[in-house]
Amino acid sequence: MKIASSAIAIALLAATTAALPAVAATSLFATEPAATAACASDEVVWVDLDHGRFYHKAQSNFAKGNNGGFACLKAAHAQYREAHE
Repeated sequence: MKIASSAIAIALLAATTAALPAVAATSLFATEPAATAACASDEVVWVDLDHGRFYHKAQSNFAKGNNGGFACLKAAHAQYREAHE
């Protein structure tokens, strides 16, 4: 009986894991200096997770919002849309 319950638990875990959304592949940084250090020569952008967009430093929404972070441009461009103002 213990083997059957283990098999059921494993099946439930597999089904639950498949239904979960993928974790964001883009590394987000809490501060601009941390992102600058990690990005090397790549531009640092602000990713707004609520809208799925990223902003360049010259844009008015750069570093605004409570649900976002700084990221390297190449990584952000692969996962989010570029915001146009």
